[in-house]
Amino acid sequence: MKKHLNIAFSVILSDAGEATRALEIADGIRKFCPENYEVDIVFLSTGSRFEEKVISNGFKIYKCDPKLPGIGFHQDFKPTSFNLIGDKKLAFELIKGEIDALNELKPDVVIHGFYPIAGIARRMLNKPVPSICYLPIPLHEDTLNKLMKDIPDMVKPLTYLPLKLRKKIIRSIPKSLMLKNPSFIQTNIIEAFRKFNYQGQPINNLFDMLRADFTIVNDFEKFYKDIRLPDTFKIVGPLYASSLNDRVVDENILKVFNPDNKNLKIFCTLGSSGKKEYLFEAIKALTQGIGKKWSAVILAPKAVCPIDEAIACAKDSTNIYITDAFVPAPLVNSLADVVISHGGQGTIQTAIASGTPIVGFAIQPEQQINLDNVAARGGAIRIPIQKWNANNIQSAVKIVEKNPSYTESINELKKILDRVDGKKNSAFAIWKYILKNISYSV
Repeated sequence: MKKHLNIAFSVILSDAGEATRALEIADGIRKFCPENYEVDIVFLSTGSRFEEKVISNGFKIYKCDPKLPGIGFHQDFKPTSFNLIGDKKLAFELIKGEIDALNELKPDVVIHGFYPIAGIARRMLNKPVPSICYLPIPLHEDTLNKLMKDIPDMVKPLTYLPLKLRKKIIRSIPKSLMLKNPSFIQTNIIEAFRKFNYQGQPINNLFDMLRADFTIVNDFEKFYKDIRLPDTFKIVGPLYASSLNDRVVDENILKVFNPDNKNLKIFCTLGSSGKKEYLFEAIKALTQGIGKKWSAVILAPKAVCPIDEAIACAKDSTNIYITDAFVPAPLVNSLADVVISHGGQGTIQTAIASGTPIVGFAIQPEQQINLDNVAARGGAIRIPIQKWNANNIQSAVKIVEKNPSYTESINELKKILDRVDGKKNSAFAIWKYILKNISYSV
């Protein structure tokens, strides 16, 4: 008789990057399942446009409370500059809904991404559920000093200092002071959590919330050679949605990126966590001044901006194509000379896989780390968010265009990525942990 394992995935399913990585990991777990096991995987959801994708990939959906629109991360959670969840009442409802779901499902293990709610709820049950976390970077309080290579963009006054000085300052900031960053405290979630009068292990900050029994990191091991990680962390390599052979590229994209077109070709994708004002600056950069000499495909997700507003911003420019439809990113990236990005890990790794240099900005510290890691190796230019405007975007693109070293550097990273199977490594690491540590039902 086979051993039966119930796994619950709890992620921010309305975020494209989180949903994509979760599906890749779940598929890997199923694909590399030991012969004497059978696995049942269910995704928790408060509402998401990715639910259909989860189901079409052969997984179940469990609908949690509260019921949210599921349009996108910003619309659902209404985040602020320092709070992942912008409302204390919503944070409370999310924790309660997660607890209720786990009590009913009774999974053998919870796998969660960068989702503090899951990390909190799974340990608040009468019988806490073992957890495995997947993260884009090795985020731990003891790694902060090495992870951040530049002043966080949210510390606005210091971002105007020269880069060398900013790097010197960040190296001199003690960990105790870094931990006081409001982003690492998550006040709304903490206050909601305290209403439950939980008497177990204290939860005082984001690191406590995300702490799992085992954590995999889906990034390049090379980026963290000088960082000593806890024994419960394992870097397993990049993980992004690879292109499928049956994906068809929109004819309008092919027209813009026609090989006979000798203009610089740019793919602009700010992901589902981008904001309208930043998208508009990118559109202006690609439709005004020197931008008129470039050819661009611009992704305007519904979660970020109504496509009519994006098109209106472009003012009938003929050198671009704006779409809100699904774009097979690996295929489109490979057609472009430069990618303009918000620094999301999936977008960054897809660009690397295509050998396409990046010009970007970061909305969150994690995205800043992603971009800085690639920039440090010569494959990207990161513009501080306060300086993200059409002129600076154009200047950065021109630098990349005139310096072949950016393409050469990104291709060096591509060679490393091509040698690593992040999906297989993730699955093997997870199964190794499960077989050694997780009890199962028959």
